Amino acid sequence: MAGLPEIEVDGQGGLFDVLVPRDFAATREVFLSYAAPQGRDSGTALARAGLSQDGSQLEGLRVLFAQAPGSSGGRHFGGRILEGADGHLFLTIGDRGDDDSAQDPASHNGTVVRLNRDGSVPAGNPFAGQPGARREIWSYGHRNPQGAALDAEGRLWVHEHGARGGDEVNLVLPGANYGWPVIAYGRHYTGLPIGEGTHKEGMEQPALYGRATCSWARSSST
Repeated sequence: MAGLPEIEVDGQGGLFDVLVPRDFAATREVFLSYAAPQGRDSGTALARAGLSQDGSQLEGLRVLFAQAPGSSGGRHFGGRILEGADGHLFLTIGDRGDDDSAQDPASHNGTVVRLNRDGSVPAGNPFAGQPGARREIWSYGHRNPQGAALDAEGRLWVHEHGARGGDEVNLVLPGANYGWPVIAYGRHYTGLPIGEGTHKEGMEQPALYGRATCSWARSSST
Protein backbone atom coordinates (compact mmCIF):
# COMPACT_ATOMS: atom_id res chain seq x y z
CA MET A 1 0.00 0.00 0.00
CA ALA A 2 1.29 3.48 -0.85
CA GLY A 3 1.86 5.98 1.93
CA LEU A 4 3.31 3.67 4.58
CA PRO A 5 6.12 4.99 6.80
CA GLU A 6 9.65 3.60 6.62
CA ILE A 7 9.49 0.26 8.45
CA GLU A 8 12.36 -1.73 9.96
CA VAL A 9 11.93 -5.40 9.04
CA ASP A 10 14.22 -7.29 11.39
CA GLY A 11 13.43 -10.50 13.29
CA GLN A 12 10.09 -9.86 15.00
CA GLY A 13 10.06 -6.27 13.73
CA GLY A 14 7.84 -5.01 10.93
CA LEU A 15 4.30 -3.67 10.59
CA PHE A 16 2.40 -4.72 13.73
CA ASP A 17 -1.16 -3.52 14.13
CA VAL A 18 -3.79 -1.41 12.36
CA LEU A 19 -6.53 0.21 14.41
CA VAL A 20 -9.76 1.34 12.78
CA PRO A 21 -11.25 3.75 15.34
CA ARG A 22 -14.91 3.97 16.20
CA ASP A 23 -15.37 7.19 14.20
CA PHE A 24 -13.71 5.89 11.02
CA ALA A 25 -16.86 6.38 8.91
CA ALA A 26 -16.68 10.12 9.59
CA THR A 27 -12.90 10.67 9.69
CA ARG A 28 -11.43 7.87 7.53
CA GLU A 29 -8.47 7.92 9.94
CA VAL A 30 -6.53 4.77 10.81
CA PHE A 31 -3.68 4.20 13.25
CA LEU A 32 -0.78 1.81 12.71
CA SER A 33 2.09 0.55 14.82
CA TYR A 34 5.39 -0.62 13.39
CA ALA A 35 9.12 -0.96 14.00
CA ALA A 36 10.64 2.39 13.12
CA PRO A 37 14.32 2.67 12.14
CA GLN A 38 16.25 4.95 14.51
CA GLY A 39 19.75 5.12 13.11
CA ARG A 40 21.40 1.82 14.01
CA ASP A 41 18.53 1.05 16.40
CA SER A 42 14.78 0.68 16.06
CA GLY A 43 11.73 1.15 18.24
CA THR A 44 7.98 0.69 18.30
CA ALA A 45 6.18 3.67 16.77
CA LEU A 46 2.59 4.82 16.26
CA ALA A 47 1.33 6.78 13.26
CA ARG A 48 -1.98 8.22 12.06
CA ALA A 49 -3.11 8.57 8.46
CA GLY A 50 -6.21 8.95 6.33
CA LEU A 51 -7.31 6.09 4.10
CA SER A 52 -8.08 7.15 0.54
CA GLN A 53 -11.64 6.72 -0.69
CA ASP A 54 -10.66 3.81 -2.91
CA GLY A 55 -8.68 2.18 -0.08
CA SER A 56 -5.48 2.02 -2.10
CA GLN A 57 -3.22 4.34 -0.12
CA LEU A 58 -2.61 6.22 3.10
CA GLU A 59 -2.68 10.00 2.99
CA GLY A 60 -1.14 12.63 5.26
CA LEU A 61 0.68 10.16 7.48
CA ARG A 62 1.91 11.64 10.75
CA VAL A 63 4.10 9.89 13.33
CA LEU A 64 2.51 10.40 16.75
CA PHE A 65 4.94 8.51 18.99
CA ALA A 66 8.25 6.66 18.84
CA GLN A 67 9.76 4.53 21.58
CA ALA A 68 12.76 6.07 23.32
CA PRO A 69 15.49 5.19 23.60
CA GLY A 70 15.71 2.95 20.56
CA SER A 71 17.25 -0.50 20.92
CA SER A 72 19.22 -2.87 18.72
CA GLY A 73 18.01 -6.36 17.97
CA GLY A 74 14.80 -7.61 16.43
CA ARG A 75 12.66 -8.90 19.27
CA HIS A 76 9.98 -7.98 21.80
CA PHE A 77 8.41 -4.94 20.16
CA GLY A 78 4.88 -5.39 21.52
CA GLY A 79 2.91 -3.24 19.09
CA ARG A 80 -0.79 -3.73 19.87
CA ILE A 81 -3.00 -0.59 19.58
CA LEU A 82 -6.29 -0.21 21.41
CA GLU A 83 -8.81 2.60 21.58
CA GLY A 84 -9.87 3.13 25.18
CA ALA A 85 -13.44 3.70 26.28
CA ASP A 86 -12.68 7.42 26.67
CA GLY A 87 -11.06 7.71 23.22
CA HIS A 88 -7.44 7.64 24.38
CA LEU A 89 -5.04 5.31 22.59
CA PHE A 90 -3.10 2.54 24.29
CA LEU A 91 0.06 1.07 22.71
CA THR A 92 1.93 -1.94 24.08
CA ILE A 93 5.73 -2.04 23.95
CA GLY A 94 7.99 -5.00 24.73
CA ASP A 95 11.26 -4.94 26.63
CA ARG A 96 13.20 -5.28 23.32
CA GLY A 97 15.16 -8.16 24.84
CA ASP A 98 16.70 -5.86 27.46
CA ASP A 99 15.00 -7.39 30.52
CA ASP A 100 16.03 -4.92 33.21
CA SER A 101 14.92 -1.89 31.19
CA ALA A 102 11.29 -2.90 31.83
CA GLN A 103 11.79 -1.72 35.43
CA ASP A 104 13.10 1.71 34.39
CA PRO A 105 10.39 4.38 33.93
CA ALA A 106 12.94 6.52 32.10
CA SER A 107 12.57 4.03 29.21
CA HIS A 108 9.51 3.05 27.19
CA ASN A 109 10.73 -0.57 27.16
CA GLY A 110 8.29 -3.05 28.68
CA THR A 111 5.39 -0.60 29.03
CA VAL A 112 1.87 0.22 28.02
CA VAL A 113 1.65 3.87 26.97
CA ARG A 114 -1.47 6.06 26.80
CA LEU A 115 -1.78 8.92 24.34
CA ASN A 116 -4.30 11.38 23.04
CA ARG A 117 -5.28 10.87 19.42
CA ASP A 118 -2.94 13.66 18.34
CA GLY A 119 0.01 12.02 20.11
CA SER A 120 0.04 14.38 23.08
CA VAL A 121 0.14 13.09 26.66
CA PRO A 122 -3.14 13.00 28.64
CA ALA A 123 -3.05 15.03 31.84
CA GLY A 124 -4.10 12.03 33.92
CA ASN A 125 -1.17 9.78 33.02
CA PRO A 126 0.42 8.48 36.24
CA PHE A 127 4.00 9.54 35.41
CA ALA A 128 3.15 12.86 33.72
CA GLY A 129 4.53 14.91 36.61
CA GLN A 130 7.38 12.64 37.73
CA PRO A 131 10.90 13.89 36.89
CA GLY A 132 12.99 11.39 34.94
CA ALA A 133 10.03 9.24 33.88
CA ARG A 134 8.46 8.97 30.44
CA ARG A 135 5.16 10.82 30.62
CA GLU A 136 3.47 8.49 28.14
CA ILE A 137 3.77 5.43 30.43
CA TRP A 138 0.52 3.98 31.78
CA SER A 139 2.02 0.78 33.25
CA TYR A 140 5.42 -0.93 33.22
CA GLY A 141 7.25 -4.14 34.08
CA HIS A 142 5.92 -6.00 31.02
CA ARG A 143 7.92 -8.48 28.94
CA ASN A 144 6.27 -8.53 25.51
CA PRO A 145 2.57 -7.57 25.54
CA GLN A 146 1.03 -8.31 22.15
CA GLY A 147 -2.67 -8.76 22.91
CA ALA A 148 -5.05 -6.17 24.36
CA ALA A 149 -8.80 -5.81 24.85
CA LEU A 150 -11.38 -3.90 26.84
CA ASP A 151 -13.93 -5.78 28.92
CA ALA A 152 -17.61 -4.87 29.32
CA GLU A 153 -16.67 -2.41 32.08
CA GLY A 154 -14.11 -0.63 29.88
CA ARG A 155 -11.11 -2.06 31.77
CA LEU A 156 -7.89 -2.75 29.88
CA TRP A 157 -6.49 -6.28 29.76
CA VAL A 158 -3.28 -7.36 28.05
CA HIS A 159 -1.78 -10.71 27.17
CA GLU A 160 1.98 -10.86 27.21
CA HIS A 161 4.38 -13.52 26.09
CA GLY A 162 6.55 -14.68 28.94
CA ALA A 163 9.58 -16.89 28.96
CA ARG A 164 9.00 -20.65 29.06
CA GLY A 165 5.73 -21.35 30.88
CA GLY A 166 5.25 -17.71 31.85
CA ASP A 167 2.64 -16.20 29.54
CA GLU A 168 0.37 -13.81 31.44
CA VAL A 169 -3.04 -12.15 31.22
CA ASN A 170 -3.00 -8.91 33.20
CA LEU A 171 -5.60 -6.35 34.22
CA VAL A 172 -3.72 -3.13 33.52
CA LEU A 173 -3.96 -0.40 36.17
CA PRO A 174 -2.45 3.09 35.88
CA GLY A 175 1.04 3.34 37.35
CA ALA A 176 1.21 -0.37 38.19
CA ASN A 177 4.37 -2.46 37.96
CA TYR A 178 3.86 -5.96 36.52
CA GLY A 179 7.17 -7.27 37.76
CA TRP A 180 9.22 -8.37 34.76
CA PRO A 181 12.01 -9.50 35.16
CA VAL A 182 12.02 -9.36 38.97
CA ILE A 183 9.08 -11.75 39.34
CA ALA A 184 7.72 -14.26 36.83
CA TYR A 185 6.00 -17.64 36.71
CA GLY A 186 8.07 -18.89 33.78
CA ARG A 187 11.69 -19.90 33.55
CA HIS A 188 14.50 -18.94 31.21
CA TYR A 189 14.74 -21.15 28.13
CA THR A 190 17.88 -22.61 29.69
CA GLY A 191 15.69 -23.87 32.55
CA LEU A 192 17.15 -21.44 35.10
CA PRO A 193 14.78 -19.48 37.37
CA ILE A 194 13.92 -15.85 36.64
CA GLY A 195 14.43 -13.03 39.11
CA GLU A 196 13.40 -13.32 42.75
CA GLY A 197 10.42 -15.66 42.47
CA THR A 198 6.73 -15.14 41.75
CA HIS A 199 5.74 -12.46 44.28
CA LYS A 200 7.17 -9.16 45.52
CA GLU A 201 5.56 -6.29 47.39
CA GLY A 202 4.61 -3.44 45.06
CA MET A 203 4.41 -5.67 41.98
CA GLU A 204 1.15 -6.89 40.47
CA GLN A 205 0.12 -10.51 40.09
CA PRO A 206 -1.28 -11.74 36.77
CA ALA A 207 -4.94 -12.71 36.59
CA LEU A 208 -3.86 -15.82 34.66
CA TYR A 209 -0.47 -17.28 33.88
CA GLY A 210 0.67 -20.12 31.62
CA ARG A 211 2.35 -23.24 32.92
CA ALA A 212 4.98 -25.17 30.98
CA THR A 213 2.33 -27.83 30.30
CA CYS A 214 0.32 -25.21 28.35
CA SER A 215 -2.47 -25.21 30.94
CA TRP A 216 -3.51 -22.00 32.67
CA ALA A 217 -3.63 -21.17 36.37
CA ARG A 218 -5.13 -18.30 38.31
CA SER A 219 -2.84 -16.24 40.50
CA SER A 220 -3.48 -16.40 44.23
CA SER A 221 -4.59 -12.76 44.25
CA THR A 222 -7.70 -13.32 42.09
